[in-house]
Amino acid sequence: MVRTWLLVDFTRIVDGEVVSRPLGHRPTGQLTYQADGRMSALLMRAKRPWHESHSFFQASDRDRAAAALGFTGYGGTYEVNGSIVTHHVQMSLYPDHVGTDLVRSISWVEDRLILRTTSQRTRSGRQFHDHIEWRPA
Repeated sequence: MVRTWLLVDFTRIVDGEVVSRPLGHRPTGQLTYQADGRMSALLMRAKRPWHESHSFFQASDRDRAAAALGFTGYGGTYEVNGSIVTHHVQMSLYPDHVGTDLVRSISWVEDRLILRTTSQRTRSGRQFHDHIEWRPA
């Protein structure tokens, strides 16, 4: 598992059915697990809206917010316990994730790493989780 992985697909499963791809079709991303126990994850919508005429720092707050909606990233340390990996988040685009643990179940399809998020309930009571597929870099 210690290596760099490239994102293949990111799907949201609700009540057993794929209902969306939160980062669109053909998202891009990189997940790195280091031997010293550090990790980082960067995931991005392949084609985020952007006006090529301005830099990020010169863009309006609205344009920067729209760009951020198509991106997520976090880093910290990790632990593997059997078929579970726990990401101990020390920094994140999402302020509410800092200081939390993100738990993922691990499975393999050939050389592909599949991470599944912990199941949660929607406001309407439906069960959902994310299925994130990675290939070796």
